[in-house]
Amino acid sequence: RHLLRPPTMATDQRAYDTGNGPRPRRPRQDTRYGQRYDPYGRSDERAPKPPRRSRRDSPLFFGRLGVQNRRQELYLVLVLVCSSLAWYLTPLSDYVAEYVLETIPIESDIVLGSEAMASLSVKYPEIIDRWGVDRVGRELVSSLIDNEDGRNNFGTTSPPPWRDDIRRHRWSFGVVRADFANAFALPGGVVRVTDSLLRQIQPTEGELAALLGHEMGHVLRRHSQRREVKRNLAGTVLRALTYEDHDGYDETFGEAVGEVLLKGAAWLGEQGFSRRDEYEADEAAWDILVETETYDPRSVAAMLAKLWSLEGGNGKTRWESTHPGTADRIQALQDKWDSLDWREQKRLSHFPKG
Repeated sequence: RHLLRPPTMATDQRAYDTGNGPRPRRPRQDTRYGQRYDPYGRSDERAPKPPRRSRRDSPLFFGRLGVQNRRQELYLVLVLVCSSLAWYLTPLSDYVAEYVLETIPIESDIVLGSEAMASLSVKYPEIIDRWGVDRVGRELVSSLIDNEDGRNNFGTTSPPPWRDDIRRHRWSFGVVRADFANAFALPGGVVRVTDSLLRQIQPTEGELAALLGHEMGHVLRRHSQRREVKRNLAGTVLRALTYEDHDGYDETFGEAVGEVLLKGAAWLGEQGFSRRDEYEADEAAWDILVETETYDPRSVAAMLAKLWSLEGGNGKTRWESTHPGTADRIQALQDKWDSLDWREQKRLSHFPKG
């Protein structure tokens, strides 16, 4: 009868001790649960049971993402928070947006500006230019193009970063009818000034050149496109990577981004700029006036001072809503002038038009 009973580890051990059997097999470790594997089909009472996760240790929000416990969930939350802070409180988003913008060809900017102007002209029709906006704007562009060596007369040896893009834009200057004082710049070189602004500030030719130079700075630094890309960077990149218009032409990534931005062209002219954008546009306006060797660069601060005084210096004009930080920018331009050598100040002061 004992031959019909299943073998056990004890009987195998006795057989081994008496020399009548092989060495008994030992239970081996099951690495999945930490239990012992019994070759005789029996469970080992001493083996540890599979760990049970208590409700207190269960993840609250990210269990479906494979998070095992609350400690891992805490680490994930910390990573997400730190990433968000780095994105919004550091220049990281600007660097990424600049990289995306470098892939967009200027030709896409021209198409984008034309579409935006077609939408804005319905609300703000163009009128006869009695202030010489088109003439002064074209003179600025011609002076910059004629300066083929790209020398920056401000005193630095390297030209501004936007210097080579002057020729590639399709510049257009004009006046539109609107009941508020403002000016706007569209991608590709479209610059428009409202008649209300021109009537209220009555700019000199130098101040008008400063105003147009400021808007040209927005165009050359591609602020409208940068703001749109930053507003929805992940969505823009994803739509560009999966973009297909079935026209038989395989667009590059930059061209696809331009096509995606084209869908939001209607509101480009009325969006506001950041303070960083305004400081960069002021810097570009200063360099443009200096390179023309015609207009005193202090006209930029004089133009801003007139705009700031429209409402008694309280910053509640339509201009301030889209061009913030006017008072601080005036002070920054004054500090820039004060930092110049007296010989440079004398040279710039003798420019014929202020």
